[in-house]
Amino acid sequence: MNTASNTPREAASLLNITRQGNRVIAEFIDIKRFTLPITDQVKDELRPLLGDGGKTLIFDLHDIEFIDSSGIGCIIALLKTAKSVGSSLKLCDLTPDVMDIFKLLHLQVIFDISGTRADCLRDI
Repeated sequence: MNTASNTPREAASLLNITRQGNRVIAEFIDIKRFTLPITDQVKDELRPLLGDGGKTLIFDLHDIEFIDSSGIGCIIALLKTAKSVGSSLKLCDLTPDVMDIFKLLHLQVIFDISGTRADCLRDI
């Protein structure tokens, strides 16, 4: 008797999500590299949290040691989605290597980036 199921398994969440009123804080769970293999799942997990406006998504990148162009593209897509629904995206706690990439690409002028999560929460 074959008991194997053909039902696809739900992918485990990549992100820890904390809600504080209209603020949503997202951080990776045991992920060090923000690269192509995870970008679709990250967008799928975060886009619904932007709701229909008035939300602030705080994306805490404290454990990310490396980000490639797909990871950058994912964050840009989230920013576009946030703006289109009247929400906002803030980044915080970027590691020095990730911040260097943002500076190299002049993305620090596009994104609202805070040094720490506490700084980010205080600035809202």
